[in-house]
Amino acid sequence: MNATARMELRLRYRTAASAGVGLVIVIMIVGALYPSLKDTFGKLNVPQGVANLLGGADYSTLTGWLQSEIIATYGPLVFCAVAIATASSTTAGDEDDRVLAILLAHPVARTQLLLAKTLALTILIVAVSIATWIGLIIGVAIAGGGISSAHLAAQSLHLGLLGLALGTLALALGASTGRKPIAAGGAAGVAILGFLLNGLAPLIGAVSWTQYLSPFYYYASGRPLTNGAQWQHLAVLAAASFALIGVAVAGFRRRDLRG
Repeated sequence: MNATARMELRLRYRTAASAGVGLVIVIMIVGALYPSLKDTFGKLNVPQGVANLLGGADYSTLTGWLQSEIIATYGPLVFCAVAIATASSTTAGDEDDRVLAILLAHPVARTQLLLAKTLALTILIVAVSIATWIGLIIGVAIAGGGISSAHLAAQSLHLGLLGLALGTLALALGASTGRKPIAAGGAAGVAILGFLLNGLAPLIGAVSWTQYLSPFYYYASGRPLTNGAQWQHLAVLAAASFALIGVAVAGFRRRDLRG
């Protein structure tokens, strides 16, 4: 790992650390609540679109409980927030703050600089994924067990690659424009639209195909908490991330920087 990546980790680790600790605590609380609430809620009678957005809205099993409380909404929200905030700050933020020229005054090429920042982003997402896996193991144990650690690892891996895909989108927007609001806002907008498309598009036959454009389809549709890792879906998220890194490098190299 080069000096640039180490510097990025020192600058950005607090956000990831706070997110990881927060996720572990929330998952533990959710696990502790399950035994006393599972018979109260059962399976909610809600419209199909709402059920899709809530991960099934089935609170009668531990898998369904975690799916609705953590996997469908809270987990993706945290991962997307960490990835987008970090990625939009790491290049566009440095340029907005007029410190990028200082970094490039050192003997480092633009491509090398951007790849080092991407490496730091990836390491932070991996760290939050590992924290999530540990939190899920503890939360499931508190709730009484019943979900294998392999399936919990698969779920954490899906979360990590979802975050990486949206983080590299923010990186590409930031590297191509140098504007932090565009990077953060654009990636956040895609995340929100993708979440809604994945939940609601299947209900409308004419546009049901659009759910395949959503990163949330490849994150959630295979139900990794129940079925384990969905390698084809993970490959799509990984391929999208690599493609966006290429876009970021090309955009970063071709334009005049402001600072």
